[in-house]
Amino acid sequence: MDEGGNAMFASLFAKTQAQPQRNYSRLVIISDFHYPCKNLVPPKERLMRMAAKERVLQEMNDWRDLDLAVFTGDMVQRNGDAAEYRLVRLVVNGLKKRKAFIAGNHELLYTGHHGELRPGSCTERIIHFARYTQTFGPLYCAGEQGGYLLVFLSPDTVTGGAAVELSHQQLAWLDQTLAAHRQQPTIIFCHAPLEQTAVSSRPGISLPSPRNSVQPAADIRTILARHHQVRLWVSGHTHTMPSDATFMDDANYYEGRVLNVYNSDWDEDTIYTNSLYLYEDHILVRTYDHSQGTWIPAFDRTVVLPEWCCLTA
Repeated sequence: MDEGGNAMFASLFAKTQAQPQRNYSRLVIISDFHYPCKNLVPPKERLMRMAAKERVLQEMNDWRDLDLAVFTGDMVQRNGDAAEYRLVRLVVNGLKKRKAFIAGNHELLYTGHHGELRPGSCTERIIHFARYTQTFGPLYCAGEQGGYLLVFLSPDTVTGGAAVELSHQQLAWLDQTLAAHRQQPTIIFCHAPLEQTAVSSRPGISLPSPRNSVQPAADIRTILARHHQVRLWVSGHTHTMPSDATFMDDANYYEGRVLNVYNSDWDEDTIYTNSLYLYEDHILVRTYDHSQGTWIPAFDRTVVLPEWCCLTA
């Protein structure tokens, strides 16, 4: 097995080294990494952004209780060409923890150079799909951590205007996978958030927009209605900072039941990450400020598992 996508995918299921006894598993979310830098900025600022991202990855190497780092899409800089893939692969290999990946729109959907992006053709998207799987592994898959089922979804259609659209084949696989684990607490990772989980800008406006929420929304709603073991939907794409109202609000609960965990991007003056602590009867979501090296307790969120899917039940 080479050092590319297959090895990275296999790392999700690899046995971990013996750790001190603890009653939780810890995941960290790395969202919208955009290495070196998505925005067109002066060279000096670009170098600063690159150094900050590399420094945070090195910090994570020292987190002894970190079981899995999940990259929730948009790892590449902008258009997902071969050079961008090669560069980001070298950088993420510096994180010596188990890693899992999903694709974002910037890995798969665009073409163009010199700062200009345009939607890629069907053929160009298929080439991007192949490049992604060779580098990071399957577009969708599932694994287990600490008794929880982890499901990883990526856009995989060659047409459509949404940033993240799932094919009928992937949706059928999702429904079957959830049906096979009906009493196992489940977390879904997808680059785009669920519809109607953002704070509305004004009455009557539903956010995120259809383009920026995962599609097809109606089919996903039907699947989630059948499978109440899904407790979290973890997304990127919207670059939602802790200062944004949507970062933590009651509106984040899809159908009042599934917490959509929004995440910020890594192209900001301060890099924030969310960690998920998976316990036998609840999930704790915590937000970390990497500039200050501190947690932000105001953003702690607890999702209690129903008794019928608790690991101790």
